[in-house]
Amino acid sequence: MSEPHCLQLPAEDVYATAKKIDFVLERIRRYGQQVNPAPRVLDFGCGNGTALGQYVIGEGADYLGVDFHAPSLDYARTHFGQPHARFLPEVPAGERFDIIIYSEVLEHLDDPAAILRSHLPLLVPGGIVLGSIPNGYGLTEIEKYVDRKLHLYEALRWVWRRLRGGEPVKQEAGLPYNYASGHVQFFTRRSFERTVRSAGLELAELRNGSVMGADLSGATFLRSQALIAFNTKLADYLPAWAAATWHFALHRAKEA
Repeated sequence: MSEPHCLQLPAEDVYATAKKIDFVLERIRRYGQQVNPAPRVLDFGCGNGTALGQYVIGEGADYLGVDFHAPSLDYARTHFGQPHARFLPEVPAGERFDIIIYSEVLEHLDDPAAILRSHLPLLVPGGIVLGSIPNGYGLTEIEKYVDRKLHLYEALRWVWRRLRGGEPVKQEAGLPYNYASGHVQFFTRRSFERTVRSAGLELAELRNGSVMGADLSGATFLRSQALIAFNTKLADYLPAWAAATWHFALHRAKEA
């Protein structure tokens, strides 16, 4: 494990990104203290590395980010590549990991159980799986569905550019994203548990992220940090079905 250079968490957003980063890093640290002080981490579907990968790298973990979106990989290599941090289009043969991360990934896969099952041999005995998914029937997915039908956010952007110039939500110029890969899985807690069980895994933890939030709400009534903080804090007191996003930890099923 390389010398850590822990990064300050970003300001929270409507997607509870900072809360997710904290969830993942805390469990990596706990694993390092209790099991292996030099954990090897696979971040599957790492994207451009800005949302989570750079913070895992900052912990000093032996990190491998894997993604098929070439522009995102190029960006990640350029900005976050280090001797202990690689970015590749596939997992090299023979490598195994203490921790596998799927951050906002499983909802994009046609067969998430098959991917989880195929990656199980990559996980060392006692290893853990961490990640996040949206509640497929939570307020964020409902907002996105309505927005896709009515194009409300695009209308807001058009009005904003005409009246004020720029964009309603500030975005880093030139940051690549794989916008072509949309959500094809809409999990409930029960269907998610079925998915992980069928892959030989068990749900160890499921924590709520936020209550709601997507492009439209984030550009309108959820702009202030006070409301964003309330949105993420309130989720801690709600049942899982009422949350918009979930953060999870998995381990091998006892019979697997």
